[in-house]
Amino acid sequence: SEISDDTLMELVEKHFNAVTFGNELKPDALFNYQIDGNSVPTKTITFEGEELQVPIVNDAGDSLDFSRADAMADKILEWNNAHPDQKIRIRGHVLVWHSQTQEWFFHENYDITKPYVNKETMNRRLEWFISGVFDHYFGKAANGKYDGLFYGWDVVNEAVNDDGTMRTSSNWYKVYGDAGYVTDAFTFARKYADKDVKLFLNDYN
Repeated sequence: SEISDDTLMELVEKHFNAVTFGNELKPDALFNYQIDGNSVPTKTITFEGEELQVPIVNDAGDSLDFSRADAMADKILEWNNAHPDQKIRIRGHVLVWHSQTQEWFFHENYDITKPYVNKETMNRRLEWFISGVFDHYFGKAANGKYDGLFYGWDVVNEAVNDDGTMRTSSNWYKVYGDAGYVTDAFTFARKYADKDVKLFLNDYN
């Protein structure tokens, strides 16, 4: 509703040249808020030459649902087309976060009643997820629609506790056993993101 408020958008345009979506690009939104029950249906795909089991999150059989995020991005594109000399760009937020990522994403068969997957499997899921998000906005799937719209992307969010130690309570840390997921996430993000998109570690305090 905020992005459809012309008065608010005029305020944004006057004082800012970029926006960050609140929730629409977080993992739980891209997984279509499939949080009811213990598990989600799955399908097997070929990713990087090997089979990988991935979730199904909507009736169309998609593994990632961009409908909410695209509605926002398309509204910004509409605004930019109407204001070609005062375009607003987007900071993507966020690929890896302990808070708004479904629990089932870390478990065998995407089922929370089963054990955590091993580090190798989680790493493949991480790369698949990042590649899917970036292909949608920067790859063949985008067909140039969003070129230049995103100036940066928060790759990892709040990986550190307030006292400066690593957040070991994170499912990412629990599965990996260390903070290696942070490095891997940036490696994959750089691999799949548009070369002009800046990558960020986002945190506070």
